[in-house]
Amino acid sequence: MDYDDIFTAYYTQYRAESEVPASTDDEYIVGMRYANAAINRWANYDATYWKELFTTSQLNSTGGVVTITSGTSTYACPTAMREAGGLVRIKNAQGQVVQEYSIIEPQEAQFADSNSTYAYFTGNPTAGFTLNLNPAPQSSLNGLLIDYVYYKKPTEFTTGSSTTEMANPYFIVNHMLYPRLRASRNPYMNTALRDAEEALKNMQQDNNSGTWANPWKVSDTSGSDWGM
Repeated sequence: MDYDDIFTAYYTQYRAESEVPASTDDEYIVGMRYANAAINRWANYDATYWKELFTTSQLNSTGGVVTITSGTSTYACPTAMREAGGLVRIKNAQGQVVQEYSIIEPQEAQFADSNSTYAYFTGNPTAGFTLNLNPAPQSSLNGLLIDYVYYKKPTEFTTGSSTTEMANPYFIVNHMLYPRLRASRNPYMNTALRDAEEALKNMQQDNNSGTWANPWKVSDTSGSDWGM
């Protein structure tokens, strides 16, 4: 669902009218602010890592430098990056891994061998991250692709065609209804809030449980019990 679809569902429930305000109408503009507030609620809910927000630097590279320049050891990360994870892999045009950099914490770099191969990220989600590679790539890697997994910020609505990564966009619909009904002192506001929170909890449950064949959490196969 894009924002236009979400706004249509929201406004139909709020006003029970077939006609939906144009994108220049205050109702539409305020609704987008409500929708983005819902996305923020989802993104920061109960320290949950949402599957939909994991991506890679090659799939989502906007604002980042994801191509190797020989002799260059620092590279701007995509602006959507919130946290880093996994290995940094250098790939050729066919997607084959040519070299890997294990990731260490920035403070560990001072203790690392200057000749060893490692990477670390500096910065923060507000001012942006920088990828640091050691050693600086040789000429044989020039022009190759930098790929790594990262956890991204959610996409906010800016236009009617904007979409969300969220698994159940109807959470946004109900979350939008709550402040709108509250502003008009409509007693059904609590029902909207309850429906929104229930949808959010259900998304979290689905997110954290995975499937029987592909569990989200790694199972303990050690054969021992805690404390034994």
